Amino acid sequence: MAKSHDQAARRIAKVFGGRYRPNKSPDVKGPRGRVEVKSTANEITEALRQLGGGSGPAYVALPKPEHPKALKRLEGRKTGLTNYRGNITKPSTRK
Repeated sequence: MAKSHDQAARRIAKVFGGRYRPNKSPDVKGPRGRVEVKSTANEITEALRQLGGGSGPAYVALPKPEHPKALKRLEGRKTGLTNYRGNITKPSTRK
């Protein structure tokens, strides 16, 4: 994994009160939700597959410059969007 990916996943794990497991998907699991960390909006399809159909809130984490494109791709979906610092841009509506 890239250094920025690992740093982001560890930071998000702290914010979400969960654990980062680099060899498992999704990257972060915690009581506040599941998060898959990616580097570009083009990877959203893969992130959605990795998040699967589990229960509870689910998020894709992307760098801030990727958010406009990501918001268009996540429109109408229950999956949320967060930045690499764990700040939620689009809340998850998964139950």
